[in-house]
Amino acid sequence: MSTQSFPLSRREFLYYVWAASMALFSAETGGAVLWYALPRFKPGEFGGTFTIPVSEIPAPDDPPQPFDAGRFWLVNVGPVTAADPRHPPDRVSQPGVVALYKVCVHLGCLYQWRPANDDFHCPCHGSGYLKDGTRVHRPATRDLDRFVIQAVDLDGNVLAATRQGEVGSEDPGGQAILLPAGTAAVVIDTGKRIRGGRSDGPNTIPD
Repeated sequence: MSTQSFPLSRREFLYYVWAASMALFSAETGGAVLWYALPRFKPGEFGGTFTIPVSEIPAPDDPPQPFDAGRFWLVNVGPVTAADPRHPPDRVSQPGVVALYKVCVHLGCLYQWRPANDDFHCPCHGSGYLKDGTRVHRPATRDLDRFVIQAVDLDGNVLAATRQGEVGSEDPGGQAILLPAGTAAVVIDTGKRIRGGRSDGPNTIPD
């Protein structure tokens, strides 16, 4: 049995051309919208990466170094900082380098470093944090957020990196990293923020 075909009418032909054009236009528009919707951050701007030479990293237990463009404090937790008696009794601080997000976890104010007290203080509501980001004064109820750090050599090879674990787990993410031999710089990824762990015990520093 043969199948008989019928030629397209002019109206049908124009309809199919119009439908094909609309489909192509939709695909192009959708692709453009998706392209512009995806965030693209350049190195050296917030949301992107910051490469800090080892010469600019504070020495262990020195005051934290602010990096305003990246909205973080770079801290080198040394033995004195790790053993600070103002830590909560159940808290163990790990020595190494950590990048602390500059925004208070309570209501989003910018906290400040107090050299005389060797701690961070939020001027808005009084929340307090130790140099390693541990919350030690209410009203905040968790530690400061941290950014992911990679220690790299001169060729850009990653020698160590911040662990991205779950908050509240036995081996939580965001811990400070020790810089291996051969480290030339640290790369701070401000697009990867690790939420500070819960810390809602009593105040361990005065008002």
